[in-house]
Amino acid sequence: MTTPTHTQYTTGYRWYVLCVLTLGYIFNFIDRQVMTILLEPIKAEFGATDTQMGLLTGLAFALFYATLGVPMARLADRWSRRNVLVISMAVWSGMTALCATATSFGQLALYRIGVGVGEAGGVPPSQSLLADIFPPEQRSLAQGVLASGTNIAVLVGLFGGALLADAFGWRSVFWIFGLPGIVLAVVIRLTVREPVRAPHEVTDDGSLWEAIRKIMALPAFPAIAVGVGLTAIAGYGLGVWSPSFMIRVHGLSLVDAGLYLGLIGVFGGILGTLLSAILVDRLAQQDARWQLRLPMVGVLISIPTQALFLLWPADHFWMLGDKVFPVALVFMFFSAIFASFWIAPSYAAVQNLVPAHWRTQAAAMLLFILNLLGMGLGPLVVGWLSDIYATLGDASIRYALLSSLIFCAAGAYCLARASTPYARAVQSGASTTT
Repeated sequence: MTTPTHTQYTTGYRWYVLCVLTLGYIFNFIDRQVMTILLEPIKAEFGATDTQMGLLTGLAFALFYATLGVPMARLADRWSRRNVLVISMAVWSGMTALCATATSFGQLALYRIGVGVGEAGGVPPSQSLLADIFPPEQRSLAQGVLASGTNIAVLVGLFGGALLADAFGWRSVFWIFGLPGIVLAVVIRLTVREPVRAPHEVTDDGSLWEAIRKIMALPAFPAIAVGVGLTAIAGYGLGVWSPSFMIRVHGLSLVDAGLYLGLIGVFGGILGTLLSAILVDRLAQQDARWQLRLPMVGVLISIPTQALFLLWPADHFWMLGDKVFPVALVFMFFSAIFASFWIAPSYAAVQNLVPAHWRTQAAAMLLFILNLLGMGLGPLVVGWLSDIYATLGDASIRYALLSSLIFCAAGAYCLARASTPYARAVQSGASTTT
């Protein structure tokens, strides 16, 4: 019997790798997220519509990011996950820095496509590496810590980006957030080892399309992927457009919107991500269906809390010194907690479901569907709806975001449907969890 890969590593090394990969994910998401806080100044400079800005932050990025993720993951599974991650990090960081030089909307869109191309090789190799170096009973926690990097990135990207843009202009933000990722890529190359895989894990498994077909045929995988993808439509739509919502509807400044939403993203998002990871690691040992039922519960609770955030009157606020704090943000905080419940359990479920030699490709396929639907359509749909509701004035963004919540309900239904076939698969030994 083959010795599990995770037994090769000390606890200290596991957590070091988790820390540097999480830092890489923070840079990954900052470079993606920073467009959110810069929507208004970029829109003003280039004279763009909400639909165009939704295209720039969504589909223009996500189409290449999602499509290239699967072949990049296959390369990582057959070559070196660490090296693919390092090269990808250098590319997306460099392209982020180049966004500062854009002289037109079209040129900025091309650079954002370049960021998407680089980031295509970022997350799946990280998820796969963690699945190799952590034992099965700690995988949800490890994936949760990795995923929490997005919440830290929200604060740094929103608040830090707002401060920099306010002080030095929006172009400076891309330089300052882009260049450090190149340095981190060098650190990872020098200090992280590629796990030694058993011979059967690197044998030829046919063409890329054959591997995709087999992964899609795994029990519960399609329902998991579609479920998180539908949920992400509303999630990415809210994430990208919430600063504009706070500026237009609640009258906040760019800096205050970035600060409040960034703090909510850090504390609410991290709390939800890690709490769900800890809970699901315990609950799933008793009943494997909880691996996907817990995310379903979180998504369902997030719907009314998001609705309250969007509908709460703009004239209800507290004064914090000379700062205005809208009461609506309280509901955004609770929404951030429960809306994060699907992340770690869903990622870990896919890693548990597939054989070890498909882990990176399966993670990439999950992200392909998630990002094509969520990142690609979420901001675009909300921007398009906002233009349709233009007769409502500044409130158009409120009802555009509210309309997108229907996708959360559809996503929760898919996760519920996936829970039983997933449990049967992992309990029957159809998955490889070592």
